Amino acid sequence: MRLDYRWQVLAFALVMQILVIGIGVYCFAFFVVHWVAEFQVPRGELMLGYMGMTLMAGLLAPFSGMLIDRFQRRWVITAGVLAYTFGLLAVAAAPAAIAIIVIFWVLMPLGMGLAGPLMAQTLVAQAFDTKRGMALGICALGTSLGGLIMPVVATTLLAQMPWRPVLASLAIAISVVILPMAFLIVRARPAPTSQADSRPAIGTRALLGNRDIYLLGICYLIPGGMFVAVLQNLGLQAQDLAIPQQQAGLIVGGASLLMAAGKFISGSLADRISHYRIYYSLLALASLGMLGVATAESTLPFAAGVLLLGATAGGVSPLIGTTAAHRFGIANFARAMGIIMGFGSLSGVMPFVAGWLRDLTGSYEMAYLAILPLALPAVICFSRLKRHQEN
Repeated sequence: MRLDYRWQVLAFALVMQILVIGIGVYCFAFFVVHWVAEFQVPRGELMLGYMGMTLMAGLLAPFSGMLIDRFQRRWVITAGVLAYTFGLLAVAAAPAAIAIIVIFWVLMPLGMGLAGPLMAQTLVAQAFDTKRGMALGICALGTSLGGLIMPVVATTLLAQMPWRPVLASLAIAISVVILPMAFLIVRARPAPTSQADSRPAIGTRALLGNRDIYLLGICYLIPGGMFVAVLQNLGLQAQDLAIPQQQAGLIVGGASLLMAAGKFISGSLADRISHYRIYYSLLALASLGMLGVATAESTLPFAAGVLLLGATAGGVSPLIGTTAAHRFGIANFARAMGIIMGFGSLSGVMPFVAGWLRDLTGSYEMAYLAILPLALPAVICFSRLKRHQEN
């Protein structure tokens, strides 16, 4: 029996995110260890590359949303995948640390914007007219599965080969796998069937004038910032705590697995109960995880904090996506989420700040304790969203 089109789209969205996010984001922490050793530069300097990628991806996100809404999706995906592949190949050939930083600022954000979570969520949100929260929750598992699978693959390969051929091989895999699937599966946007889906498209200027989109952006930014601050410094903090890199890779994989569970549970609950209750619970648990990582002095508390952060931060993505779909309609989803994800990209500053403070103080504790109080304004922003029918 032929698989229903909706589930084909969902499967494709998962594979696309596993490769694009799994390699470009979750494996960064393990390649940076080799870059520090080869180029003899401070860890904080190389974190500028990750910061630049996320900041530029955020600046491009509204533009990416307009492209996704306007042009054929398979061609937009193709452009993004090729940019991402060429970017990783260029990093694999980089002669100096500054070249890596520039590539992460210029090429990687374009690929992430056009063939990353924004595209995946848009395809899924428009394919599913019922159980959309659950579908978005499953879709969001793609980034977690990428974090579960690709760090283990990368660290295993890095134990056997130099980092340059490893990165080049992973780059080529992105195009070889994703592009044929895009042309076989992705087709025109289905016609809307529900009242929310049939809301007319509005201009980007009107979206920018809506207060809720800024509040959702901040609510998306802060939990993600907590997690990526820890994630992108995880390999280096593991060194400080004398935790082997392959064991650190397993911790990242475990966090991604629990993040996947958090995304599915949060997305499913978003179809049934108040979004406010879900968000407040996620923030409370994420704060506990951040505190655990900040004060960890050995493997067990460190792993426990990372795992809790992953589980709770993961639930934010489908929740914000479902909330945005309800409030702005499917015709405006890509542009609305593009603006919201633009805020989320500011989280790329946090790994740089954490790395810089670690170099300054000799410990990650102060950096993470400084980030922790940001949970309070996130709660305030979500509480100020206009009351809206959620189900």
